Amino acid sequence: MKEYQLYTVRDFTLDENFQNWVLHPDIKNMYFWEQWIQQHPQKADAINDAVKLVRSIGFQSYTLSNIEKESLWESVWDKMDEVETEVVSDIPVSLKMNTPDRKWKYAVAAGFIGLMVLSVFWLKTDRMVSKTISFSSQTGFGEVKKLLLPDSSEVTLNANSCLVYAEKENSDREVWIDGEAFFQVKHTVNNKKFIVHTFDKLSVEVLGTSFNVNSKGNEIAVVLQEGSIKVEIDEGNAREKTQMYFKPGEMVSYNKKFGDYPKREVAPEKYDSWASGKLMMNDHSLEQAPTFMQQVFGKKIIIRDSTLVSSKISGSMPIIYNVDTMLVQFGKVFKVRFQKKNNEIWVEK
Repeated sequence: MKEYQLYTVRDFTLDENFQNWVLHPDIKNMYFWEQWIQQHPQKADAINDAVKLVRSIGFQSYTLSNIEKESLWESVWDKMDEVETEVVSDIPVSLKMNTPDRKWKYAVAAGFIGLMVLSVFWLKTDRMVSKTISFSSQTGFGEVKKLLLPDSSEVTLNANSCLVYAEKENSDREVWIDGEAFFQVKHTVNNKKFIVHTFDKLSVEVLGTSFNVNSKGNEIAVVLQEGSIKVEIDEGNAREKTQMYFKPGEMVSYNKKFGDYPKREVAPEKYDSWASGKLMMNDHSLEQAPTFMQQVFGKKIIIRDSTLVSSKISGSMPIIYNVDTMLVQFGKVFKVRFQKKNNEIWVEK
C-alpha cells in the first residue's frame, strides 16, 4: 500500500492511480480517493493543487512499439527542421518556425505534436506506453498558469504565452516558448539536456536550474536566477552558433531586428518577480506601464503628455490579473488617471 500521507503535490501529480482518478474516474477509484481524503483532511490543499496540475498537463497514453515511436519522433523532428514557407493566393501553406505571428508559430509546433498523436492511432499495437512524451499549454491575456512538465520540471507561464514540450526517448527534453516563462528545471538521473527554443534564433540549454525567458516584443531576454545556462544564437551566415555561458545575475537581450545581443549583470528579481505575483520597479517611469499592459492584457495605452513620463519611482506592487485593478494601482503610484476609449486607454493628469 502506498504511503499517500507522505506525498507532496508533485508526488500526487505523478502517481498513475491519482491521474486515473482525476482524468478517468470510475466507481472503484472514486470510492478510494473520497474515503482517503476524508481520512486525511490535512492533505486537502495538496490534493486540490495536484488535481489542477494533472488537468493542466493532460497526460496521455500512446499505443506505440519502441521502434514505431523512435521512427515517428525522427519524422517529427526532421519535419520541424525542414519546414519552408509557401504562399498560394495569400493562404499560408506551411510556415517557418521564426515567423513573427505568434498564433501561426504555435500552430506549426502544435500541429506537428498533433500529427504525432494522430499517428499513434494509425500505428496501433497491443502494448500501451504510459510515459507522456509531449505536452502543450497556452495562456490568454490576463492569465498565468503554473505547470508541472512530464519530466517534473516546473514552469510558470505568463499571460499571452504558449509552450510546447517534447521528450524524445533516450534523447533531449525540448521546449518551444513564445511569450514569457519562468523555468525551474528538474535534473534527470541520466542527465538529459533541457533545451528551450524561442522560435527565433536563440536557444537556451540548461546547465542549472532557475531562469526566465521573455520573447515578447522586439527583444528576447534571458535572465539567470540560479545555476548555469548556455545560450546559443544562430547568426545565419555563421557556420557555428555563437555560444554564451551565464552565471546567476547575468542577462542577455537579443534584438530580433538588428541581431545584437549585449550581455550584462542585472538584479534577477526585477525580471522574474512576476512569477511570484509582484511587479518590481527600479527607477520605473510611466512610460514602462504601456509595455506591461500590452503584454499582459493586450491593452494599448496612449500617453500624449510627455511631461507625465519624467518622474520615476522605485518599489513593488502586486500583480492583479484584472485590467481595471492594475490601472487603479498605476494611477495611484504615478498620480494620473486612465480614460478608456474603445480598446485604447488614454493617460491624463
